[in-house]
Amino acid sequence: MTRLFTAMSNGKFVPAPAKDWRHTIRGLALDRWQAQSVFALSVYILALSLFSVDFTWAATVLENFEQYGNNGFPSKWRGSNDDAKTIYRIESENSNRFLRARADNKAVQIGLEHIFDPKNQPRLKWRWRVSQIPPGADERVSGKHDAAAQVYIIFDNQVWPRVVKYTWSSSLPVGTQFTSPLYSRNKGIVRRSGQPDNKRWYEEEVNFLDDFKKLFGEEPGKVQGIAILTSSDATKTAAAADYDDFVLLP
Repeated sequence: MTRLFTAMSNGKFVPAPAKDWRHTIRGLALDRWQAQSVFALSVYILALSLFSVDFTWAATVLENFEQYGNNGFPSKWRGSNDDAKTIYRIESENSNRFLRARADNKAVQIGLEHIFDPKNQPRLKWRWRVSQIPPGADERVSGKHDAAAQVYIIFDNQVWPRVVKYTWSSSLPVGTQFTSPLYSRNKGIVRRSGQPDNKRWYEEEVNFLDDFKKLFGEEPGKVQGIAILTSSDATKTAAAADYDDFVLLP
């Protein structure tokens, strides 16, 4: 309880000395500063806790071909020459659009640029089906190096890249690893082999970062994009395949 008077030694009472108003203001200011400091510290700790949580990359749809009209060439893709537009075209089936490739004694690769760090999204998922394999093809042998369907991951740069590709082989067993007879920085893995049921879609999911390290023995640079190739020129035959739903995964 606040004392209004103070007893003196002579027994008289005098008013108690008032507290200096400057002390009161200083105390209020100190309390306010302490409250602000506590709030700022709380915000800082909360921010640290948020940033300490590992960031999870979401899936990225690279291409599902739904934006294009039927019978046209997918405009976001680039072909190695003008024959690409005669080999690759958009088709639809059961309200789903996809890319159809038909190569008659031809081999034209088409690519989709997408530059990113493979450590953030090291996996690729897609669907494909093959309706015709080039007979007698063998990806390891010059003059026979065709495949009905091939999906490429392009690393490092677009001038002198290193490549991991996944093939649907005419003859090699699934899991076979090989180096292109035409380009030593192009290494492949057989995902499917032989003549399939041409009405069935097959879904693939690969960890291309792990595969790169296994094939090249070191870490890659950035991914530059993906590419596909249906080829038959080496064997002078024909090949046909469909592609759809390319998705990057963390």
